[in-house]
Amino acid sequence: MDYFISKDTIFMEFNGESTIVHEKDKKVFFKGEKLEDILNYSCIYYGSTLKGRIISSKQFIGSNYKVPILVSEKNNLLFFYIKDNNNIYWFNFLSVKSYQKIKDSLLVVFNNNERLILNASYTVFHNQILRCSRLMVVYSTR
Repeated sequence: MDYFISKDTIFMEFNGESTIVHEKDKKVFFKGEKLEDILNYSCIYYGSTLKGRIISSKQFIGSNYKVPILVSEKNNLLFFYIKDNNNIYWFNFLSVKSYQKIKDSLLVVFNNNERLILNASYTVFHNQILRCSRLMVVYSTR
């Protein structure tokens, strides 16, 4: 795996066939389900493993379900995931500019003004944002 998450990574998605990494100014395509590989490789690159990051997130925020992953403490690379029908998305917490409910959908706007419409619950997305906020506070105050 030659790709690792950086400050330019806005979000990643797996659409059932390919993994697409959305960066500030480009998209990187990988054939197959590579999200977990990218996350693990990136965690290792920054000093831990994906499993280690999951364990520490669970311990720090006291949750076992859909925990956010702090890929890099130094670079504030914090990611959370959402499922949308068959698609899986991992979002860079600090890249999310805003989000709002639009009828039965969710509109997410990123810092580069890219927009994404998801068939996902506003409440679930909001709860993920809150978990990330909690994890950032815990890491920044320890």
